[in-house]
Amino acid sequence: MKVKQLIEVLGIKGDFSGRFLSRDIKDFQIDSRLIRKGDFFVPLKGTRHDGHRFIPDALEKGASGFFSQNPTGLEGEVPVDDTLKALTEVGKFKRKRLSIAIGITGTSGKTTTKELISAGLEGFYRTYQTPGNYNNEIGVPLTLANIPEDAQLGVFEFGAGKVGDIRYLVNIATPEIRILTSVGHGHTEKFGSFENVIKGKGEIFEGGELAILPYSLQRYYDLSRKITFGPEEDADIRIVSAMVEHSGTAGVFEVNGRRYHVKLPVYNLSTIYNIGILLAVAVYLGISPEKVLGNISEFQLPEGRGKVLKFGSITVIDDTYNANPLSVKNAIKTLSAIPGFRVIVLGDMLELGEYSDKLHREIGRFVASSDIDVAVFYGEKMKLAYNEAVRSVKSLYSSDKGEIARIVKSLSDNNPIVLIKGSRGMKMEEVIQKIPEF
Repeated sequence: MKVKQLIEVLGIKGDFSGRFLSRDIKDFQIDSRLIRKGDFFVPLKGTRHDGHRFIPDALEKGASGFFSQNPTGLEGEVPVDDTLKALTEVGKFKRKRLSIAIGITGTSGKTTTKELISAGLEGFYRTYQTPGNYNNEIGVPLTLANIPEDAQLGVFEFGAGKVGDIRYLVNIATPEIRILTSVGHGHTEKFGSFENVIKGKGEIFEGGELAILPYSLQRYYDLSRKITFGPEEDADIRIVSAMVEHSGTAGVFEVNGRRYHVKLPVYNLSTIYNIGILLAVAVYLGISPEKVLGNISEFQLPEGRGKVLKFGSITVIDDTYNANPLSVKNAIKTLSAIPGFRVIVLGDMLELGEYSDKLHREIGRFVASSDIDVAVFYGEKMKLAYNEAVRSVKSLYSSDKGEIARIVKSLSDNNPIVLIKGSRGMKMEEVIQKIPEF
């Protein structure tokens, strides 16, 4: 994209030099520290910081230009009333160039599903996806604005903290295929109630050509064209079995009366459900299930979402990116299914509001009924889970991450498999970082 086209898209009138108009824009950036030569800087005004302060820094690093709500007199300035709105308009323009877009939301599984779809469609489309977790009112416009010129299909992730968030994002990205991965007690503090979570996540289906969702959730939504997935007999993509083996996770699917087997070198039962979504996308796009499953045979989970690490005789499953009751229960079930000496380390689940105490106690009871050998709890709320679990499972509580790392290391003679999980704010990855210290 050239600066001239950018100005035309935004309908900006002004006296710009021909040299400036002919400049190429490599990518759009909202962080001046990430600027590379040719990038275009978008300074955002927040409640605490104003990105306009960093315009000189962006130019020094070789920015091709910048938006500004305040006249600066600096070369490369493109004046706008609102920098985020300008970025959003660019994103909408770039989105129209894609042949098809896929939008994903849900309480858990969004990022893994995004990664699986991108990997599964390799060779069929030139795909582009949300980088990292750029899934909010700033991340989505930025992601769209950076769609490569040659991309054919986009896979975009939408996050939400309250009713209305998803509606806002899908109206910007307008995906043809709209996916709901799951609904659970995530962000209930902000949503206000579980019913509002269902309502808010369901905004993904307001428009588009196709809805993809768990069979068990279709009763909540009025959908004209849909593909369902799940273990239910009548699901369009039926999950016949899901199991964790010594070498990874395996599953069997039934699609249009035919069965397909898959095995991945990861330890996460919910990945099988995410693959069900990939198969639904493949069916809709007319792509053979065998081919997309072949594309994901060596699939690895993203950082912090189930990646396997080794510390001598200790195997650690790093699931520290985030946590809610749905994903924690899946982690417990996954670990319970892995042969060996099983240890789980759990940090608090945040943003659960008035449901928090009840849901943490429920997690404790879930651990108590599992096949886990040792459970370690961290955080004020996880004390409640510890009090429930300790009745049936060897359980420990600590408020010190170093001590937890020492506990994990002390179990090394058992060749343990250790799954570590907690909400983002709990920073449970710090336990992993401390294990080599002991």
